[in-house]
Amino acid sequence: MGTVSNIGFPSVFRVPLDSQQALSKQMKNKSSCCFMVPPNHNYSIRPSPIRCNKLSESGIEENPTTTSTSKRPSKNKDRMEEYNIAMKRMMRNPYEYHHDLGMNYTLITDNLIVGSQPQKPEDIDHLKKEEGVAYILNLQQDKDVEYWGVDLQSIIRRCRELEISHTRRPAKDFDPDSLRNGLPKAVSSLDWAFSEGKGRVYVHCTAGLGRAPAAAIAYLFWFCDMNVSPKPSPYL
Repeated sequence: MGTVSNIGFPSVFRVPLDSQQALSKQMKNKSSCCFMVPPNHNYSIRPSPIRCNKLSESGIEENPTTTSTSKRPSKNKDRMEEYNIAMKRMMRNPYEYHHDLGMNYTLITDNLIVGSQPQKPEDIDHLKKEEGVAYILNLQQDKDVEYWGVDLQSIIRRCRELEISHTRRPAKDFDPDSLRNGLPKAVSSLDWAFSEGKGRVYVHCTAGLGRAPAAAIAYLFWFCDMNVSPKPSPYL
């Protein structure tokens, strides 16, 4: 996962006063962190190996539903180049999103997963079977989904069939102000999901490098006392 400091942390947590008060009220009603961690636990993000869909020998995702073998890879490549150029320019982020490699994600805590967009219903089956996901928080706007040609409705239907709660809290990509304003609702959704205790929570945006990590960090910051202040350099 990419570092979200590139999109304005810690200033991204400066939410409107009424939202801060609402969050503070929720936190006062909490007897302990939802992850049930020991007191004085020093949170650290523990990356797990990136999970991807099955690849062919050429390194391209095998997709039996693809109708065009000549034009679609070219279009996807153009989209990826445009998206990564925009991401590097707007977020000053050196990481890249490779849509053709399929969904990727990282286990942040025992109950929280951050990743990229599910691309097909089979991705939902994987999250349910392999990771025990019971709740998905989608931070994409409609135009994000349309840009990549993802059939979101089929994904939502599969979530319903597998009894996975699917919630959307759209935020504009590459826009710190939109993200900052949307964080209280996104974090509130995460808090509700964890309180249900039915399984892991998967939070995603498009690439899993900006909005989704931001929502995860905001939750850990507001509800689990995670310290987001940079550590002083031992060389200074």
